[in-house]
Amino acid sequence: MAAESTPGPALTPDPITLTTLELALLGIAVPGSAAPPPAVAVELDPLPGKKPAPGTELTLTDAEGAPVAVVTVESAITRKRRLTVKGTVRRAAPVADDEPRGAYAALRRAPGRMKLPNAAAVVTRDPVDLRTLEAATVKAGQPVLLIVLDGPRSVPGPDAADVISATLTLRDRLRRDGRRSELIVVPAPQYGDDRDDELAERIAVAYGGTLVVPATPPSAEALQHWLDGTAAEPADWPSASRHAWRRWRPLPHERGLVLLFTGLSGSGKSTIARAVTDRIAEIGTRTVTLLDGDVVRRSLSAGLGFSKEDRDRNVERIGFVAAEIAKHGGVAVCAPIAPFAATRARVRALAEAHGDFLLIHVATPLAECERRDRKGLYARARAGEIAEFTGISSPYEEPDDADLVLDTTGLSVTAARDTVITLLDQGGRL
Repeated sequence: MAAESTPGPALTPDPITLTTLELALLGIAVPGSAAPPPAVAVELDPLPGKKPAPGTELTLTDAEGAPVAVVTVESAITRKRRLTVKGTVRRAAPVADDEPRGAYAALRRAPGRMKLPNAAAVVTRDPVDLRTLEAATVKAGQPVLLIVLDGPRSVPGPDAADVISATLTLRDRLRRDGRRSELIVVPAPQYGDDRDDELAERIAVAYGGTLVVPATPPSAEALQHWLDGTAAEPADWPSASRHAWRRWRPLPHERGLVLLFTGLSGSGKSTIARAVTDRIAEIGTRTVTLLDGDVVRRSLSAGLGFSKEDRDRNVERIGFVAAEIAKHGGVAVCAPIAPFAATRARVRALAEAHGDFLLIHVATPLAECERRDRKGLYARARAGEIAEFTGISSPYEEPDDADLVLDTTGLSVTAARDTVITLLDQGGRL
């Protein structure tokens, strides 16, 4: 006998889980699923108190808090700080066909409303290349179904909206050439492994098509050299696709940049960061923002303390804002202590989704940092008056991936500043 449903809490899952649920709502299971939709198994953050009982209805929301799906719990297990829920999924509310659900909402159609039988299906997350397009059109008269995947990426690349725009241009070109062609947008996660190919095939079949895979993929190296401004336009991409790639990755002097200084308190990182910011402003070719010190603590990170969790949260908040600045072509200069490698790696990933990231390790020795300490913070930390003080009672994990290492012992601010500016200039970023 089925358990009676009872309302449960609203939760915001990670982007991959949310997109997996959106696919299940379309009747498409991701690789590794034990059963076809509406059956699902999802991992969530543990709930406070008891785990949800069978019959509990969990509402899953997007990052904005809008309800997306409801999972009716059949079983729940907590293991390694994760809650695994098995159950069935349904939409959180009836969705009208014309209700916006992301960019190009009219193209986001379920298999039941958009099938193109016997079509050559191009399933892509990136701008379509000519080799794939040629493989899709090798059979005279065969319809072409262009499917753009929109969801969290494991490999940085253009925004879905730009890919959709470029693919619309190709769809219209195919139509002008007399070929029946349709374009749809499907939510899907990217795993960065063989599951991506398996999921692409499942999506193609769900919409009535056969997945197109070119015999020889285009040269990713040639594309990268062009994006970095060191080679001519690659011939393997049509102009609309090249435009989408360039929108994502402008030339270095136009591309957003996050410049993260890390080092112990008193190492000189804030002083150098300010000097570098001022010099970039003087040069006048880039817009630049400094995220550092008391200004960040009073506004962006107000209310945070100095525990490991709060220090991580402080750096992540700075990284989020810096990545947004870079996404829109600006330069963000940041100078938190950022003592933990994992946190710095998360900031790098945020920045490199849409721009460049340079890590500057201000590696001034601890003894020198203590000698400079006019506020007496190190002495108080050694006396046990300040808990979790980086370098004394809390570790500083020295980076092994720094783009530049500076020891400011005996080094003037001007010399340190100019070393950083030279690094930017040599990379074509000014």
